[in-house]
Amino acid sequence: MEEKSRPNRFTEVLGEDVDMAFKKLASELLKDGALTLKDKSIIGLACAVAVKCDSCVRAHKKQALKAGASEKEILEAAAVAGLVRMGSGFNTAYALLDDQEPSRKIHFKTKNNDEKKQNNRSEEDKTISRKPDGYLKSIYGKNDQE
Repeated sequence: MEEKSRPNRFTEVLGEDVDMAFKKLASELLKDGALTLKDKSIIGLACAVAVKCDSCVRAHKKQALKAGASEKEILEAAAVAGLVRMGSGFNTAYALLDDQEPSRKIHFKTKNNDEKKQNNRSEEDKTISRKPDGYLKSIYGKNDQE
């Protein structure tokens, strides 16, 4: 017998009325309509990724596969959720600019490789050389000193 999910166990503890209402709501929302159960399962999975709930991701992945989603669809939905989560971080970070003058623009320019090398030479004596690690290494590539 399969163990019940944590939300289902929780609603049972709250009482039969709450448990039945939760199950009825889920049943109604997951019926085929403009979106199929497969579509809704993929959306549920993406939401679980965006809110960073590991047990939810596993449960929604299982449901999405059961509803006919492919591994590729699941991974793509998860990637979009990650992008949304990153974007929401930028949205939250924008609050840092709320006290700025509305017409003021902040120009952010990354340095090209020549500027970086020239800057590194003049800064060598002042800073300790650091190399990107983990996923940053894949983004920035190999360090020139390697």
